[in-house]
Amino acid sequence: MEISSAPTNGAYSNIKTYSPANQVAWFGFGSLVAFALPFVGSSVLELQHDLYLLFYGVGVTALLYSYVRATDVDVGALFRRNWIPSLAIGVVLAVLLIFNVLSEDATERPDGIYFAFELFWRGAVYGSIDALLLTVFPCVVVLSILGGRLLTVRRKLLYFFVSLALVLTITAIYHLGYDQYRQDGVRGPEIGNTLISLPMLLTANPVGSVVDHAAMHMAAVAHEYETELRLPPQVEVE
Repeated sequence: MEISSAPTNGAYSNIKTYSPANQVAWFGFGSLVAFALPFVGSSVLELQHDLYLLFYGVGVTALLYSYVRATDVDVGALFRRNWIPSLAIGVVLAVLLIFNVLSEDATERPDGIYFAFELFWRGAVYGSIDALLLTVFPCVVVLSILGGRLLTVRRKLLYFFVSLALVLTITAIYHLGYDQYRQDGVRGPEIGNTLISLPMLLTANPVGSVVDHAAMHMAAVAHEYETELRLPPQVEVE
């Protein structure tokens, strides 16, 4: 159910106010999809990883498209507002994330045209889709509950901490869809995605978090292609 709300000076007027029940239902459904996609595509069907990423990307796109249409989110306005501070924070964090990847032992990787494809597909595209599902979606859920009005310190703190809780929740649920995380736990992804989500948490703009996640994935493809942690499902160079 939508709650009518007149735009307030300085408010995120592109975000309409929806009842908490409506948004909680969407978050619950999104979390179910976030678990089902890797569980079915990776654990059950055991799709080749590039085909799996296509399966995953189509599923996430369908979910987010449905959510945006149902809740009337102005995506363009969401990405334009506060994009400069979000990008600035994102660039700083991207550098730290890349250095962290490079500090790990290197693994084998493909070369030639296929490596360039993987850098784009498993790196930039996969990372961006992850950011939209695991950071942007839960944060917009909270923004919608708050009607986009973050004019006071109290409301900004409420947005930050409730969004962080939802980010951690959907991050854990998603990674548990992969067999490797059901065995090893989700502590690593939880820590990593908390850092990646900081631009969106601090500015309510997605740009920096999308850049961060894509940069981390691209660095992992280039340096530790066979990583057990950063690029599920794990693959080996043949």
